[in-house]
Amino acid sequence: MRRTKAKVINLNKLRTGCSPCMNQAKKMEKKISKRNISEINSKEFKIIVSSLFKKD
Repeated sequence: MRRTKAKVINLNKLRTGCSPCMNQAKKMEKKISKRNISEINSKEFKIIVSSLFKKD
């Protein structure tokens, strides 16, 4: 039996992300709510980023 080469997928070039990544991106968009990054203060930014690592 021959071995096939493992297909290497470059995740940076995919048009869509995986489901968990897309869910996190949607949550981030809701929290930022169409504001520029410069409009978000540092405390709020820390809360948003730390919420990514909390389990739901």
